[in-house]
Amino acid sequence: MKLRNVNLNLQFYGIIVLMFFTSCNNGDYLQEFRNFNEFDKIENPRLTGWFPVEIIKSDAQNIKNISYLSTKCVFGAFDYENEELYDSIFNKENHIDKTYIGIFQSQIKLVGNIIPEWFPKVDYWKTKNSGIILFDNCYAYRDSKRKQIYYFHPEEESTRFNGKMYPGIRETIR
Repeated sequence: MKLRNVNLNLQFYGIIVLMFFTSCNNGDYLQEFRNFNEFDKIENPRLTGWFPVEIIKSDAQNIKNISYLSTKCVFGAFDYENEELYDSIFNKENHIDKTYIGIFQSQIKLVGNIIPEWFPKVDYWKTKNSGIILFDNCYAYRDSKRKQIYYFHPEEESTRFNGKMYPGIRETIR
């Protein structure tokens, strides 16, 4: 009888431990806000930690951000109306050079299988040879035709590009 109780206890605790590990989502964490006012009301800075908050202005709408804990990779996008609010951020002096555009494109390609449906796919980025900036630990791009701003924080690991190793995003811009 005692052996049976021990066996049942082990099974019970085994199930609890299994539930704990499966509940720890190492996948994605999606955050969405209808507009800037909704986004701006967030009081806990941990909830906006993956957002490049200084780029999100008062006219922002349809704000989306998805982060992946397993890769520390982030995709984000939002719509905007007032082009002038972003002109100082996306001016030509802030555009990254061709080497970093190549690094960016190789980093996007590495995570092509986890790009969310609302973020442009790898092919979209193959044609972007200017206009990308580094902003608040993210690559950012303003699509004036779509009136959207996209940002991408790649994996922090180093990236191989044209036979050379380049440091991960945090090492690159800090």
